[in-house]
Amino acid sequence: MEQHKDFIWAVGIEDTFVTQVEKGERPLDEYALTQHYELWKEDLELARESGARMIRYGIPWYKVEKKEGAYDWEWVDEVMEYFHNHTDLIPIIDLMHYGTPHWLKNEFSNGRYPECVAAYAAAFTKRYSHIVKYYTPLNEPYVNAEFCGLNGVWPPYHTGLQGFYHMIMQLGKGIIKTIKAIQSIDKDAVMVHVDATKKYFTYDEELQPEVDIWNENRFVMWELLSGRVNDGHPLYNLMLQYGLTIEQLKWFQEHHCSFDIVGINYYPQFSVHEVKRDKKGYIIYPHVLGTGEELKDIIREAVSRYNTPIMITETSFRGSEEERVDWLKESVEACFSIRKEGIELLGYTWFPFFDLVDWEYRTSGKSAEEELMPFGLYTLKMNDKGQMIRKENRAGRKFKELVKRTKLN
Repeated sequence: MEQHKDFIWAVGIEDTFVTQVEKGERPLDEYALTQHYELWKEDLELARESGARMIRYGIPWYKVEKKEGAYDWEWVDEVMEYFHNHTDLIPIIDLMHYGTPHWLKNEFSNGRYPECVAAYAAAFTKRYSHIVKYYTPLNEPYVNAEFCGLNGVWPPYHTGLQGFYHMIMQLGKGIIKTIKAIQSIDKDAVMVHVDATKKYFTYDEELQPEVDIWNENRFVMWELLSGRVNDGHPLYNLMLQYGLTIEQLKWFQEHHCSFDIVGINYYPQFSVHEVKRDKKGYIIYPHVLGTGEELKDIIREAVSRYNTPIMITETSFRGSEEERVDWLKESVEACFSIRKEGIELLGYTWFPFFDLVDWEYRTSGKSAEEELMPFGLYTLKMNDKGQMIRKENRAGRKFKELVKRTKLN
């Protein structure tokens, strides 16, 4: 493993914040549900003990800016001071992880969203640029647009491809304005552009055009941000067909950004889709279990498009401890294998560090404990005092072993 001494091991704490509710819904704040607001120091200590050099860490915008332009940094100050005092754990700050403040009516559809999120980013950077150098302007724009714009699950509850591309356009503008706001304060800030990745395939030759367009659409935000969606692009006419205008797409060509690091989020249970027809003849896109080979294919495709350093910014497996250990070994081996091809893969992030509360909590009516999902290196369990206990599991021990092995060799 000598060639992997420079490999960055990282973890991330699930930090979804979707707190606006309609009838029958509950706020989804993972920090609150997993008691991270109270146990943040313990959690960061455990992250350091794991051997991780970096941690993906989110800021709850809706709590920080409860009134527009008025920022409450009290809790964030404590966490940032910890990072300042423990430089062996470097934060990659998730400025946006799905949710907006309550005063921003219509959420991501609000025409002022791009300016508002950039103002928040500027306020954060002014306060913490002496501590923070790595930023994710917005986590997983594809999933954000999918849940808020395609499937209507989260506010502003839009549906269909028209809703999806409207969200992509709004989120993309927010990302570009966020980057400019941060760089106007700290020109050395590093942008880690994180998105969910997909791979589509089919056994039906007639459906290959459908596969091709979805394999292009999986890169839509990176393509848009880099100014590539012009009248010769495979997605150009589709985006116009579903509501975007020539002027909107031209804006991205004129205000495009470059990438410091492309962050790939890959989950074997969610990232690979077979395209086929159901019994009634409708095209469907069911998940199939992905492998390390599909992960390598996605990395190669991203490198060929953007010629930029890559980092695995999320991966894990929902299942037993044994299944998580198996995926940890398979996915890390895929990373080491791709590095031997000469690809600049910087590192690997197990996400989430400890179990998360299923997003279905918003509507299920079940308790947070009942909705715990077995993803983490640490297992969460509620004790009789109502405290969420963190207990290292076999996957956590294996992660430590792998980190130690690369450091020793």
